[in-house]
Amino acid sequence: MKDCISTSFVQHGGILVLLVAVLLCLAPCAWAGDFEYWPKAAFTIPIDEQWQFYIEERLSFADDVRRLDDHQTDFAVTYLGLADWLSVGVGYKAFFEKDGDNWWVEDRPYLNVAVKAKIHGFGVTDRSRFEYRIPEDEDEVWQYRHKLTITSPTTFTPWKVLPYVAEEVFISFDEEDFNQQRVYTGFFIPLHKQVRLELFYLWRLDKEDDDWHDTNVLGSWLYFQFY
Repeated sequence: MKDCISTSFVQHGGILVLLVAVLLCLAPCAWAGDFEYWPKAAFTIPIDEQWQFYIEERLSFADDVRRLDDHQTDFAVTYLGLADWLSVGVGYKAFFEKDGDNWWVEDRPYLNVAVKAKIHGFGVTDRSRFEYRIPEDEDEVWQYRHKLTITSPTTFTPWKVLPYVAEEVFISFDEEDFNQQRVYTGFFIPLHKQVRLELFYLWRLDKEDDDWHDTNVLGSWLYFQFY
């Protein structure tokens, strides 16, 4: 009985923490400037029991969703055999940004290291990404991206909605240094045994010269898992 009460308290306490975090994340929306929409489709294909292949296509609509701003194609191979809580992968992202009538291309090979754990029922994923940015007609530079994601200890409604919050920071190894921060709040919904939908709100801060510019983003991402 005591264990049941303790488990219930942890779960409902976790829900409360997530709800407070959501409110804190949404607060900047009242004074934020731009608005964007990011749709994405991603596919995970197992190669064998320890290796998997990943591909995604993501679009970005900016200027209050009036124009296509960029699109990204991402390929990665991930190794899962080191430990149940650890995955390591290498990948390549092609980033295409629209500037007037022209498209600028940036290549981004990268290394991913992700650690997963359960803490008092919460799902915690700590991901580090080291990417080498190769922009067109600009200097090449290394960039570090750190993302921490926390999921609820329980799901909601008959649709098994799973809330989460996340934060990601970008550090460039040049004079820009720390130049971007993203705060996410959203949820996952399983649509099928092999299909999952992610809906989220993202508050993004970008450093431009010595000023910071914020953007509101809504996203809808579909994940397809093949077995």
